[in-house]
Amino acid sequence: MAGSFSADLTKFLEHFGGNMDKTVRHAVVLASQGVIMNTPVDTGRLRSNWQFGRELPPQGEIALLDTSGAAAIARIAGQVTSLKAGGECWVVNNLPYAGRIEYGHSRVKAPRGMVRITLANLPAAIESYVQDLQ
Repeated sequence: MAGSFSADLTKFLEHFGGNMDKTVRHAVVLASQGVIMNTPVDTGRLRSNWQFGRELPPQGEIALLDTSGAAAIARIAGQVTSLKAGGECWVVNNLPYAGRIEYGHSRVKAPRGMVRITLANLPAAIESYVQDLQ
């Protein structure tokens, strides 16, 4: 599969009619969905606190509990609707224990983290998304 990531992005871009802005928005949503769904769930607080920001990371915490991740994914998907290619954007979790979970505190539920596993699997997620559309 070496070298296939570029080809996958090309197919992804072609699916959106060459519209780089749409391609970036969908890639951000796929990455966010991966991070959220790889987040271990106890109360749903950690999962609900994934946030999207443009140019600067968002601050603060979200008080909602979201065990399914659906609300967090929908919130981020709604926030990227006007995102343009070429800018900077952030997907962050401001809970003080998020970093500990990412780096091994949850050895049973998230032994390889949330962000690291999502980034490692993102090329396959993009490929799967494109294949599902065909």
